[in-house]
Amino acid sequence: MQTKIRKTEKGKRPLLDGEKIEIRSFGGLSVFHKGLPVSILWESQKARLLFCCLLVTYDQWVHRQKLIEAIWPGCNSLSGEKNFKTTLSRLRKSFSGLHCANPVLTQGEALRINFDEVDLDASRFRNSASQGMKFLVRGEIKTATKYLEAAQDQYLGEFLPEEPYNEFLTTARYELSEIYASVIKSLEKSYHLEGNTDAIEVFSYLKNGVSLGDMA
Repeated sequence: MQTKIRKTEKGKRPLLDGEKIEIRSFGGLSVFHKGLPVSILWESQKARLLFCCLLVTYDQWVHRQKLIEAIWPGCNSLSGEKNFKTTLSRLRKSFSGLHCANPVLTQGEALRINFDEVDLDASRFRNSASQGMKFLVRGEIKTATKYLEAAQDQYLGEFLPEEPYNEFLTTARYELSEIYASVIKSLEKSYHLEGNTDAIEVFSYLKNGVSLGDMA
């Protein structure tokens, strides 16, 4: 199997997929490197929270003021800026042990995760769900099923459930759960169109609250 290589910053060797830091956010935050779980020694809880907030936007630039409001709601401008600079520095320091050159990129007042070095399950889930539903609309059922099944497998639980009180994360958690609900509905439809009776039967049992173990 050919190893995928992604482009990275100019002057640096492209990272192999296996070299990237893998972030799993569904069911709780966990970090993997080269297929093995690793512990992040967070410099502060706010550094961890900032990282979690950046996972929401992942490959999209987000203004630092929006992050300040999400992490320090009601904080005055001067204190917010001071807290933000300190916390961003602590976040980057938290990843220093993983040989990650820079997990967070900045461009003026905007920030985003460095997706050349950091892979996120929620991003892959969004892509799989989007592709699956797009192909289903086009009538390309086999391809749609492949993507929808991938999305179903990628959603291992709620998005960052250990952060139940942060509004920024709560909004993202609800949005992702709604996407998952759409994936399940679309997947059931694709199975019906394929005439996949075994899969349809599984869905029927699950709807009636019967576990897969009871079906054995």
